[in-house]
Amino acid sequence: MKHGVWGGIRAVLGAAALGLICAGPILGETGLGQTGAGQTGPATPNDMRLLGDALQMDTTLGIMQKEALSNAMEIAPALFGAGDHSQWRADILDLFDPQKARAMFDTGLTSSALTSAQVAQVVAFFQSPLGVQIITLENQARTQLLDAATELAAQDSWQALQNSPLPAQAVRVQTLRNIVEVNDLITANVAAALNGNLAFYQGLAQAGALGGMSLDDMLADVMAQENELRSDTENWLYPFLAMAYTPLSAQDLQTYLNFTQTPAAKALNSALFAAFDALGTAQSRAMGLAAGQGMMAGQDI
Repeated sequence: MKHGVWGGIRAVLGAAALGLICAGPILGETGLGQTGAGQTGPATPNDMRLLGDALQMDTTLGIMQKEALSNAMEIAPALFGAGDHSQWRADILDLFDPQKARAMFDTGLTSSALTSAQVAQVVAFFQSPLGVQIITLENQARTQLLDAATELAAQDSWQALQNSPLPAQAVRVQTLRNIVEVNDLITANVAAALNGNLAFYQGLAQAGALGGMSLDDMLADVMAQENELRSDTENWLYPFLAMAYTPLSAQDLQTYLNFTQTPAAKALNSALFAAFDALGTAQSRAMGLAAGQGMMAGQDI
């Protein structure tokens, strides 16, 4: 087993949370929860299901499955050697099945401290025309970025945007940076990726594929990936946001940014990262176990 091979995978968990910055104006009641949208009672499982629907989670998790498969097949030769890796492909499709992932994600959200009123505010926005547009654009961009040439083009476009002498472009760059900084997206996604990497190693160890590698060794190896993961996250996140939000006006972006700084938005952001962290850690551990079992069996998967 080559130490650090998991570090070569773009953090699936981290990417999952990129498009789900909570944002938007308070647009009125939605009838969520038993206490009503104006109350402060805890959010119900039904609230969380409606929240996930408003965030287009079924579509997002389907894209995550494609991202996971792409990343997993990229490292398959390093894990298993040459071959068609058909069993590995089948394992990944099952582990990242959108319906299974949605059930785990909803469970994670339900355990959060979100109130019915907070959920109602966010659902109202993401059911508004601007909210629907934002999530749709993000999912479209993520799908397009599965193509390596498109990803390189997005990076070039982001660099050109930063280098533009036009004041309006400079404002756009700063607004995008503010969205990232206010929501702590870099640090949160790097932390989630590190958690996923450690879980992957633990899955390998459970299968007996890491020999005598101790938990301290795993932690050291994972932490050694932090700077690379941070760089990879920045190099993916900013081009992604710039590409996704191209059709949005400066006012749309500012509206989006403003709401991310409200208590309800911050509460949702924390809940989303926690839910994705739990989901991604479970998926990564299962992925490591599947990889380790294949390696130990000597299968040409």
